[in-house]
Amino acid sequence: MSIVKMNKLSLIGMEKDKEPIIKALMKLGCVDIIDSTQQLSLMEEPGLAVQDGDSEGVLNLQKQIDSVKSAINYLSKFDNKKKGLFAPKRSISQKEYDSIIENQQKVWDVVNKIEQYDKELADLRSEQNRLSNMIDSLKPWEKLEIPVEDIKTRSTIISTGTLPSMVEMQKFREQIDEQLPASYFEIISDDKDQYYVLIIYHKALEEDADRLLKQNGYTKVSFKEITGTIKENIEKFQSRIEEIEKYRPELEKKIAELVNEKENLEVLYDYLVIQKDRKEILSKVIKTEHVFMLEGWLPAECSKSVEEKISKGWDCYIDIREPEKDEEYPIELRNNKLVQPFEMITEMYSLPKPNGIDPNPFMAPFFFAFFGLMVSDAGYGLLMAIAAGIMLIKFKPQGMAGKLIKLIFFGGISTFIWGALFGGWFGDIAQLVSGGKFAIKPIWFNPMENPMKLLIWSMVFGVIQLFVAMGLQAYLMIRDGKVKDAIFDIGFYMIFLLGLMSLLVGGTIATAGKYMAIAGAILMVLTQGRNQKNIFKKFTSGVLSLYNAVGFMSDVLSYSRLLALGLSTGVVASVINTMGTLMGFSIPGMIVLVVVFIIGHIFNMAINVLGAYVHASRLQYVEFFGKFYEGGGKAFKPFKINTKYINVDDRRTE
Repeated sequence: MSIVKMNKLSLIGMEKDKEPIIKALMKLGCVDIIDSTQQLSLMEEPGLAVQDGDSEGVLNLQKQIDSVKSAINYLSKFDNKKKGLFAPKRSISQKEYDSIIENQQKVWDVVNKIEQYDKELADLRSEQNRLSNMIDSLKPWEKLEIPVEDIKTRSTIISTGTLPSMVEMQKFREQIDEQLPASYFEIISDDKDQYYVLIIYHKALEEDADRLLKQNGYTKVSFKEITGTIKENIEKFQSRIEEIEKYRPELEKKIAELVNEKENLEVLYDYLVIQKDRKEILSKVIKTEHVFMLEGWLPAECSKSVEEKISKGWDCYIDIREPEKDEEYPIELRNNKLVQPFEMITEMYSLPKPNGIDPNPFMAPFFFAFFGLMVSDAGYGLLMAIAAGIMLIKFKPQGMAGKLIKLIFFGGISTFIWGALFGGWFGDIAQLVSGGKFAIKPIWFNPMENPMKLLIWSMVFGVIQLFVAMGLQAYLMIRDGKVKDAIFDIGFYMIFLLGLMSLLVGGTIATAGKYMAIAGAILMVLTQGRNQKNIFKKFTSGVLSLYNAVGFMSDVLSYSRLLALGLSTGVVASVINTMGTLMGFSIPGMIVLVVVFIIGHIFNMAINVLGAYVHASRLQYVEFFGKFYEGGGKAFKPFKINTKYINVDDRRTE
């Protein structure tokens, strides 16, 4: 239960063997290949070696991946076999996998068909939108019976346009009659903003017409892309839209017929991702004309198998060594199944440094206890544990998702335990429904009736965790050879604090505590200024160190949030139950009770689970980790086969 010990791998091989060696390392999946290009600047002969890599090849593969991914997403719309959020990857045999890849051109034909159909559908949508917009623009002119291409005759000018709605039409008509004799004016239609008008006048009056129309805000409208009457064009466009609407389902049906190829597309997608990963990793490798070199980190337990695998397959130089003192290496945490889910709490904060300590085995019990204490309703805990358990059994989620579901499962167990201790079963629903005749009694005590007791115990739990943190800090000091610092700075401080807290108990313990506090205070005053040269500063530093007890008490008070969140769950649950029973226990009342009960308790459980997660994490990050933990580690990311859809099972031969 600790940080996995790492070894450093250095490998020099022949350029001709590079691809199969990279492939073998990827299949082994236990080497975190690091960037070796920094070695180039240390070489005595610049230019002797260069950075490897194929950026153009990576770019081309990424384009292919995007195309296949787009095709998969497109077919997913027509796939009735919907996958769950945590659905496991599909397992196929090596033979089936090889067959699909060898005949991948057939799969690419499907991708090309889907892209073609998609483009055709996009063109149809674009055309339909364009035609709809044209119809909308032509609608005001639908009553215009003149063909739009007839804009003039030998002696007249025909003009269509718009006038602002503010124009007084009666006055405008009088101006036309006066200034443009023997002309024709017609309002085709109008709306709240403008008039759509037709005006025909003699060519000799063109200048007068232009001046008059301009004075009244006239805007000329031309119909350049169409011929014939407006009504004929609208009917033609509507007919084309109907054709598109009939043809589009046929095109979508053709795409839906390809849905059975989705699984082959997924295989091709994962294959391309693997090829891209192999090419990308080459950018971390350096090479000469005939040889290449790579470096990486691997778990010490894998060193022998990696060395044997590579040495037996190819002639190359392999050096596997332990890290040098203070040499940074990637971090992999390895804990038992009970602690693993809680690793995500630490990972969200920061991984430990190589010379640090894995806090998870020490943090997990506290997070487990605090989470359940903050929710503290046995009914909620039972629902959480059952739901998470079903997901774990049915879907077997891996990685961060798996840790999260397991964390919820353990959180549900803790919540159930604390709920039973406090007597919380969906609040006080049993008591309300039975009219006070039946109530589930707490195994320990009811925090709603005795909140001070819960507050005291919350602080006790806080003191325990803070003392564990100080103990871990002392361990790190002793490990690093600072035994005196551990005794003087941590040991004496703990004696002082224990003495102070014993004073609160009373009786014989308080008497013993008084002497402990005095002894601890004297020891701190004598030792905390030991690094100061001036005797006055030594004494002053020692006295001031006693003030740290105030900070400790402040940290302990932070654990009062256990009381606050624990009470809030019960209070809100009781309010929900009361609201549900307001209409009594008639048939309508029972319906209201069921609805309010389900919706209210789901909301209450969700909001309190979220709050418990946030505040339990906060206690670990600030109060616990802050005393001893140093983060900043880099995660171990082995170069391995990362697939999204499939797992290739070598044992399957069908």
